[in-house]
Amino acid sequence: MAYKDVMKGRQTIASRTWPAREVFRGWLLFALYTLGFFGLLYGLDRQVVDPFTRWIAQLTKLVLTLAGTQAWASGKVVGTPTFSVAIQNNCNAIYEIALFAAAVLAYPATWRQRAWGVLLGFVALYIVNLVRVLSLIYVGSHFRQYFDASHIYVWQSLFIVFALGLWIYWAGTLVRNGSR
Repeated sequence: MAYKDVMKGRQTIASRTWPAREVFRGWLLFALYTLGFFGLLYGLDRQVVDPFTRWIAQLTKLVLTLAGTQAWASGKVVGTPTFSVAIQNNCNAIYEIALFAAAVLAYPATWRQRAWGVLLGFVALYIVNLVRVLSLIYVGSHFRQYFDASHIYVWQSLFIVFALGLWIYWAGTLVRNGSR
């Protein structure tokens, strides 16, 4: 066998292992970013997470009021005369936004593209979460028997699918535009 044939075989083997390394690197970065963000949010719960959650409650009250519904907010609790919800860490979308940001930052793109991806994800997930809270107040006010199912099964699933779809859209746009 000629040296050229041996080198050609090595290039083929190397080209097969390179994507595996890139995928491993991406997963490793995703895990590290996720641990870092979650640790940071856990450590800054009072300074970042609580104000973020209170702001969601206030914004929910504002939207309800603008829609003509009598509403109130106190801290992390928002409600109407017939139903109220306490927005907890699992319901404020901050950890989901952090998870989305970790996925964006782990993807091989320019820092500018990553910054736009994080910004896009933050705004989109925040808005979807606001719609989620508003709809859950509506369901709780009018169809209380369906609140738990809507909260735990319907919205959890929809939110995960939306976040994943948003990331796929963002990454796919980079690939389609040849930016990656």
